[in-house]
Amino acid sequence: MVLTPQEQEALKAHKESGYHGNRLGPVIHDIVYGGNDGIVTTFAVVAGTVGAGMERYVIIILGLANLFADAFSMATGSFLSTKSEMDQQVRLKKEEMKEIEEIPDVERMEVKDAYAKKGFKGEDLERVVSVITSDKNLWVDTMLIEEHGLVPNGDEKPLLHAISTFCSFIFFGAIPLIPYVFNLEESIRFTTAIISTFLALALLGLARSYVTRERLIRGAVEIVGVGAIGAVVAYGIGVGLKSIVGVAL
Repeated sequence: MVLTPQEQEALKAHKESGYHGNRLGPVIHDIVYGGNDGIVTTFAVVAGTVGAGMERYVIIILGLANLFADAFSMATGSFLSTKSEMDQQVRLKKEEMKEIEEIPDVERMEVKDAYAKKGFKGEDLERVVSVITSDKNLWVDTMLIEEHGLVPNGDEKPLLHAISTFCSFIFFGAIPLIPYVFNLEESIRFTTAIISTFLALALLGLARSYVTRERLIRGAVEIVGVGAIGAVVAYGIGVGLKSIVGVAL
C-alpha cells in the first residue's frame, strides 16, 4: 500500500525530528576517538618532556609536531578503515548474489530459518520469505544482516569521517599546549596544562553525552578517567627516563 501525501509528510517530519538523533550522530565516534587521542597523546608529550626536564621550546616543537603528524595519521587511518569496511561489504554482497543465483534453494532456507528464529510461523513465515526472495537486492541485503551481521549502508562517507577525526584531534589536542604557546609563568605552566587537559576531557565527555543523549555525567567521567591514566603513565615515564638515562636538555 502506497502512503498518502499526508502520511508521507508526517513520516518526513518524524524522520527530521529530534527522535532520530543529533546531526553529529554519524560522526560522534570520530569526534570522541580523535579528540580523546589528541588530548591524551599531546598531554603525554607535554608530561613526558616536563618530567624529563626539557625546555619550553622543546615542548612546543615536539607537541606541535606530534599534534599534526598524529592528526593526519589518524585521519588517513579512519579513511582507509572505512573504505576497507565498504570494500568488505561489496565483496560479501557479490558472494551472496552469486550464491542466490547458483543455490537459491539453500539461500531461501537460510532466510526461512532466520525468520523462524524471530518467531514467524506458518503462512506469515512463508509470506515474509516469499516477499524477501522475490527481490534479489532485498534478498542480498537480508543475508548480509542475518548471516554476516552487517547493515547495508550506501551512505558511508570516508572523507567526512577522516575530516571529523582530524579536526577533533587538532581542536582538543591543542589544549594541553596552550600554557606553553602563550608562555605563562613557568611556575604555573604545567599545573595549567593539567587543569586544561582535564577540562578538555570533561568537555569531550559532555559532547558525547549531548549527542548520544545517554550518561551525561558518566560519559564525562569515563573519558576523564581514561585520560588521567594516560597522563599519569606519560609523566611517570618521563620522570623515570630522566633518572635512568640522565636526560638534561
